[in-house]
Amino acid sequence: MIANVPKGSVTAAVDRVGAICGRFGIGSLAPQLAACEELLGGGGVVDVAVLGQFKAGKSSFLNGLIGGAVVPVDVLPSTAVVTRIGYGQRERVTVHGFAGEPFEIPPARLAEFVTERGNPTNEKRVAVVDVELPSLAPYEGVRFVDTPGLGSIFAHNTRVSRDWMPRVGAALVAVSVNHPLSEDDLLLLNDVSLHTPEAAILLTKADLVSGEELASVIEFTRSQATSRTGKAWRILPVSNRPGFERMREEVAEYLRNRIAGRREEAFGEIAGHKVHALVAGCREYLHLAERAAGAADAARADLIEALARERRGFGSVKGELRLLCNHLQAEVRTAADERFHAYYGEVTGRVTANLPEAMAGWKGHLARVTPEFEGWLADAMMEEMGAVSLHGEGHLAGFLFRAQASVERSVRAFVDRLAGEIERALGIRFEGARFDPQVEEPAHPNVRLSPTFDTHFELLWFLIPMQIFRPLVRRHFLRRIPWEVEKNLSRVASQWADAVGSSIDVLFRDATEFLGREIETIAGLVGEADAGNRLEEIRAALAELAAVESSLETGAGQAGSVIEL
Repeated sequence: MIANVPKGSVTAAVDRVGAICGRFGIGSLAPQLAACEELLGGGGVVDVAVLGQFKAGKSSFLNGLIGGAVVPVDVLPSTAVVTRIGYGQRERVTVHGFAGEPFEIPPARLAEFVTERGNPTNEKRVAVVDVELPSLAPYEGVRFVDTPGLGSIFAHNTRVSRDWMPRVGAALVAVSVNHPLSEDDLLLLNDVSLHTPEAAILLTKADLVSGEELASVIEFTRSQATSRTGKAWRILPVSNRPGFERMREEVAEYLRNRIAGRREEAFGEIAGHKVHALVAGCREYLHLAERAAGAADAARADLIEALARERRGFGSVKGELRLLCNHLQAEVRTAADERFHAYYGEVTGRVTANLPEAMAGWKGHLARVTPEFEGWLADAMMEEMGAVSLHGEGHLAGFLFRAQASVERSVRAFVDRLAGEIERALGIRFEGARFDPQVEEPAHPNVRLSPTFDTHFELLWFLIPMQIFRPLVRRHFLRRIPWEVEKNLSRVASQWADAVGSSIDVLFRDATEFLGREIETIAGLVGEADAGNRLEEIRAALAELAAVESSLETGAGQAGSVIEL
């Protein structure tokens, strides 16, 4: 059961829990606190995140909903830039950078800021882009959020996505009908369930299967999702192709009736979900402090000494994690080189076969033909390397999964040792903050070409009659192609290896920061528990948390809206 909690009750609850966390140094809950505060400061707008793997059909779905090609659909994945799309009286695009004042751009320039092609590795330092459209008047008060890469093999764990995920209001998780529910999708569904009570599965590209097959996919998706998350999921099949208008209308009805049409209630349910989780987390830390304050001096002293040992041994834990990550990074580099260079013959053959036809249209002397060739080859390499690069996720995802699992095991072992020491000293089971091993989405590579001639030979064009030397020039161009393919495949492999290695570095950093923060929080709560009035203060804080929950329930009752999910 999820209760609709009035905004005023949630605001007061968040303020009170934040004050308690501040008094007791419970820094582990800072991300949840920040998410609640941002939600409340958003003017009651419900953010509906459209999540899913790359090429799951998110952007196409949004364009279909909007009624125009607003969201870029590119051959390369988008950068880690959140795009928020909502109603506005006039069409407007506002770019918010990490520094400086927001500025407007023409809608036609949106791709320059949110796609990998226009903004490689987010070199323009864009934090978020807001798009306002009059066509979204039926969804006033709702903002659709395109989180590029979130939920892909890498990116449901990108840093941008991780930082933003607690802010999810409602969610549509896009799953392609021809790739139903991968392990990554199931992990994403589980994460979404933790952050919002209002979520559905968007089963895209429904036109690829027959009606009978679609029914089977829907049933499979529903059973797998329910089994993994413990909640019932609404499945919304959709296709942007003609003849599937009814499906699109059903999705639109769901969004209008379930969220936009009852925005205040939906906002209250989402806010209540988040603040209840925040209260529960705070209570667990306070129970630890309470038990430590009431424990015998010897038991508390033993626990303090155990925590001191873990602090002293923290360096070796970091060293083990670093060695593990270094080993995986070396494996990634070798694998990337082997797997991308496997495309050499295929790409070289295809580009070589296309040259004679392209060259037939190049007229004039050598100084004119050479730029034509360079432009044509640049376009060909961009297309070919872009297509090859898309396989990077499939080729290298396994290394990130291994890194993710290995780091999680190491962190879990450390946290379990802390929990074991706490249980031995105080006789209670303590879970603490949850660590989700996250990885950034690797940046996608760009394409570079060498000069066609090693010297400025084309400047001597007036000495080279093309009617006579055209076959020689063509052979020279043909010889350049294998070299450019080899070079750019090496660049793709190297950049993917560097990007995946960087993602593994982020895993290492996040894990060590989490462990350091958690041990300091626990040590602070236990170490300060011997102060004379500490036990009374802790119990007063627990009573205050109980009062917070009571006020939330009272507010929900007054709102008169409790829904069954």
